[in-house]
Amino acid sequence: MKITRIAKKDENNVAIYLDNDEVLFLTYEVFLKNGLRKNVEIPADHFDFLIRENQKYHIKKKAFSLIARRLHSASEIRMKLRQKKYDKELVEEVINDLSANKYIDDKKFADEFADEKIRLKLWGKSKIKNELMKRGIDLQIISDVLDEKFQEGNDINNAVELAEKKFNTLRGRNLEEIKLKQKLYAFLSARGYDYETSKDAVDKIIGESKE
Repeated sequence: MKITRIAKKDENNVAIYLDNDEVLFLTYEVFLKNGLRKNVEIPADHFDFLIRENQKYHIKKKAFSLIARRLHSASEIRMKLRQKKYDKELVEEVINDLSANKYIDDKKFADEFADEKIRLKLWGKSKIKNELMKRGIDLQIISDVLDEKFQEGNDINNAVELAEKKFNTLRGRNLEEIKLKQKLYAFLSARGYDYETSKDAVDKIIGESKE
C-alpha cells in the first residue's frame, strides 16, 4: 500500500489516503514518529502496527489525564483503562511503559497515601494496609512502607486524639462505661489500631473524664 495523499483532519490528527482507497487516521505524534510521507509504501503488517500504535497513544493519553489529577497505583490505572474497553494487551504495554519511566510508581503512591491518611485522618497501621491492598499494591511494598511509617507501632497520640473526638460525640448518651469503651474500641479498630493501643488510648480518655 502506497500513501497517495496526506490531509489534516483536525489539530491533533491526520488522514492518510492509500492507493487501495483505504484511509488511515493517525495522531500527529504517531504520524511524525513513523516518518510517513507521500509515496511511502506501507507493508500490510506495518499497517496493523500503526493502528495499534495509534490506539496505544490514546490509551497513554487517558492514563496521563488520570495521573494529572492525582497519583494512582498501577492497579487503579489498569482498572480505569479497562473500564474504557481498551485492548487489554495494549493497556499492559502502556502501564509497563509508564512504570519504567516512573510516571506510575507504586512505592511512591504507597508512601504518599500513607502519609496523607496518617496526617489528615489519623489512620492506624492495619487500616492503611487494608486500603493499600485494595489498591493493588504489592505486599512487600506495603510491608516496607508500614515499617517506615510505624517504626514503633501505632501512634498512641493519634489514637488518643481520635478516641477523644469520638468520646465527645458519645458522652451525652449516658452510656454505661463498659458500653462506652466497647464503642470506642470498635471505632479505633475500624481505623486501624490494634487492641493494645486502643485500650491505652481509651483508658486515658476515660480516666481524664473522671478527673
